[in-house]
Amino acid sequence: RDARLLKPDEFERVFKENERARTDSLLVMARPNALGHARLGMIVAKRLLPRAVDRNRIKRCIRETFRLQRQDLPACDFVIRLVAKPVVGKEVRDLARTLSRAGQRALLKWPAQPLTE
Repeated sequence: RDARLLKPDEFERVFKENERARTDSLLVMARPNALGHARLGMIVAKRLLPRAVDRNRIKRCIRETFRLQRQDLPACDFVIRLVAKPVVGKEVRDLARTLSRAGQRALLKWPAQPLTE
């Protein structure tokens, strides 16, 4: 639970200022945090995937990729948004690399600012 973005203001902070990276179907937004570990938020719209089973499958794939990469990621809040209907079986193909790239860009943009939670 400590690795998730739960409150609207946590999402809003990432939406206001972020660094972005993208795969074919996912947009990754990152913003450094003061917690010392990475956190994840997801947006999977019903208009792109009307069936709940498809939305849940995408979310499971994203969470698992994040879980496997979490120790290697910088201390950032990541919001992953589905922006296009994914090809079945290739939903999170380049997500691990994209997470890392967005996090590194965010750290370069905000290198030594005092960060708030």
